[in-house]
Amino acid sequence: MGVERSEPLRVALLEPAGRGGIHHYTRALADALAGAGAAVTLFTARDHEFAARDAATPPRFAIAPLFARRRTSPRALIAALRAARPDLLHLQTGTHPLLHLALLWAAKRATGAPAIVTAHDLRPKNSGRFGDLAAGWLQRAADLLIVHGESLRAELLARRPRLAARTCVVPHGEYGSLVAPQDAVPPPARPTLLFFGYLHPEKGLEDLLEALPALLHAVPSTRLVIAGAAEQPVAPLQQRAAELRVADAIDWRIGYVAADAVAPLFAGATGVVLPYREASQSGVLFLAGAHARPLVATRVGALPEAIEHGRTGWLVPPRDPAALGKALSELLSDLLRAEKMGKEHALRCRTEGAWPAIAERTLALYARLPRRPPSRFAAGGAAGDGTLGDARGTPARA
Repeated sequence: MGVERSEPLRVALLEPAGRGGIHHYTRALADALAGAGAAVTLFTARDHEFAARDAATPPRFAIAPLFARRRTSPRALIAALRAARPDLLHLQTGTHPLLHLALLWAAKRATGAPAIVTAHDLRPKNSGRFGDLAAGWLQRAADLLIVHGESLRAELLARRPRLAARTCVVPHGEYGSLVAPQDAVPPPARPTLLFFGYLHPEKGLEDLLEALPALLHAVPSTRLVIAGAAEQPVAPLQQRAAELRVADAIDWRIGYVAADAVAPLFAGATGVVLPYREASQSGVLFLAGAHARPLVATRVGALPEAIEHGRTGWLVPPRDPAALGKALSELLSDLLRAEKMGKEHALRCRTEGAWPAIAERTLALYARLPRRPPSRFAAGGAAGDGTLGDARGTPARA
């Protein structure tokens, strides 16, 4: 049961990576919570990708840039958490469940605060069976657990039914804040597909390559842009493209895409393709909405909850190159219709992923958590010692 308060709720958002989709999501959530009256501190990487932007225009939440991969100082992190005196912790977790479990344990011990975990991926990538086991430990360690779709909640509870009372659904938010007005340009005249994000076996690039011959037969001028950091060998993919005689239609842009380079990629695309074999949800889906681009995606995870088949995009079975190629052909054979579908997708994202509504739902979940007395580890915290910035976003000192 929540407690009436005369001062703002103090929230510590924990997101160690400092870049990528989960970081973008966390920043948008921090801004929305701050707009709703919470005093938010984002604990993130020292080299987070919005550092220069924040220096020019400070956000309305505080930032504690403390994480530096293997060079993170546990002592500095614990001191900063104690100084923040959070009423609750909110961890954003994706691909490193064991590290996130250690972080959550340390943060709870340092502050005595209850913890919410948002599980952006139910099954962590690149972590194998042990990673799935660690994800289970992390989910059980949370006082409340957030997932981004009803289908994900059902999937999780089928494996871990004891989490039913603690597992809540909050939709993924839209990414319009990442798009400057000049970024909203019409689609290109030449049919162009964009595959965006980390290259990983679960993303189904092999299926996309197999779908290309039929697509190029139907729409010969099609161009495919593949942009993202590689988490799988690229040479075999390029060799298969050559064998299929589709290599000339592909523009490979391998490497992490910085925030300021994202908009030109989406602006140059007719549509976005998500040929995933497995997924929970996808920030790329909402980036497409921010740039008013339609999608062709597979029916995995919560993707079908965010795409209206035939209106905002096309949905096909996973691991089915024939169905994928047919859907892509339908999308690219009528560019005016594709543009209309992109606008419908943008409207749906803005409506169902509105951040003020997400902040309200998140704050309602926070109110379910009881206030806890500080642990003995939190005693003697250095509150007010200048380690952290104020709630308007003055950067912290590491």
